[in-house]
Order: sequence, then C-alpha cells, then structure tokens
Amino acid sequence: MRNAAKCLLLISVACGLARAEVPRAVQPPTTLQVRAELPSQAGTTDLRFRDFFALPIGPRGLVPSERLLALAGQPVRVIGYMVRQEQPSAGILIVAPLPVVLGDEDESFSDDLPVTALYVHLADADRERGVPWMPGLLSFTGVLQLGAMSEADGRMSFVRLLLDPELSRAIVAAR
Repeated sequence: MRNAAKCLLLISVACGLARAEVPRAVQPPTTLQVRAELPSQAGTTDLRFRDFFALPIGPRGLVPSERLLALAGQPVRVIGYMVRQEQPSAGILIVAPLPVVLGDEDESFSDDLPVTALYVHLADADRERGVPWMPGLLSFTGVLQLGAMSEADGRMSFVRLLLDPELSRAIVAAR
C-alpha cells in the first residue's frame, strides 16, 4: 500500500498535478480581528458584500447597487475573509464574504473567486510589500473606489478599498 501511495505521488509530481505549498498563515493584527459584534465607527459606513450589486440579477447581468454607488469615494468598513492565494501580489489582498483558497497555478481565471470579491490596496508607502495571509473574519476600513481596473494578478476588479495607512502598516508588520 505504501508503494502505491509513493508511486501516485511521484506520478502527480511528474505530471504537474501536485500543488505548490500555500504560504503559511500569520496571526492577524488585533485591529483587524473580528471576535464579536463591532460597534459603529464615527465617519465610517459599514458596507456588506450583499450591498455590492442590485438584486435580483437582471438580463443585463450585474448592476452596482445604489448604496454602493453612493458610497464611492467615502470611508467604509467591510468585514470578510482574506482570500488565500498561492502567489499573492505585492501591495494588494482580496477579501471575500466566505473563506476562499485560490489555486492560481492550474485554475487562474476559472477559479472560485466570488463576484463580490473586494480588492484591498495597501497605502502608498506599503504598495511594494508582500501581504501575508491571515485566517478568520477580518475588518478592513478605507476609502471605497469603484470602476473597472486591471489588477496586478491579471484579474479585473470593479470594487476596491484603499486601506487606511494605519491598518496598512499593521498588516505589513504582521509578517
């Protein structure tokens, strides 16, 4: 039985079926962790993933909700899970309403990324830094930006959050 398992492993490695090791997790900074109901933040509006697009989806596809459009350029707070990527891009992370693991090597553009995924961009001073993956429900605050944009990972985003500089520094320091 052991020999069969070793043979299967060798075949999968030779055929490129074995996945690359996903980067290890780091403990999220306390400022990002969500452990209970969060109180409102002065000057910041809570934005939920379900508020991104109008429902029901019509014959023309996804349409930004009135709430999303009204919050463009405003400070918002979004609570979600950091998407775990095999090869994260420097200066950005992706947040989703549920835990997601992207296997970029073999899935690329046909992956499991929800349509409501939010691209979070670190502050300008931290744009060249790598972002470690952090497990659990996390809270992100920053300025909401809308519009089609090509991201560093080759995907297109429509909804982005320009992260507060203080949170950006905390994320970079978590390494």
